[in-house]
Amino acid sequence: MVGHMTDYWHHHPPVHVLVAGYLGYKPTQAEGPAPDLAANMAALAADMRDELPPHLRGALDAFVVSAEPLQ
Repeated sequence: MVGHMTDYWHHHPPVHVLVAGYLGYKPTQAEGPAPDLAANMAALAADMRDELPPHLRGALDAFVVSAEPLQ
């Protein structure tokens, strides 16, 4: 899901990014490569899983991208 949003934003940047570019805003520090959001979400979900009640653990699956292709 995160990958779909970054692809969309690549082709349709948010308004604040367009306005900053129009006004000539330059960040004070160089940006590095984007973090791997899917991996970060999977790690966060794994850390939280044991702390949640059993009935809420399944909700984490919505935020974790499966490595297996859907059939």
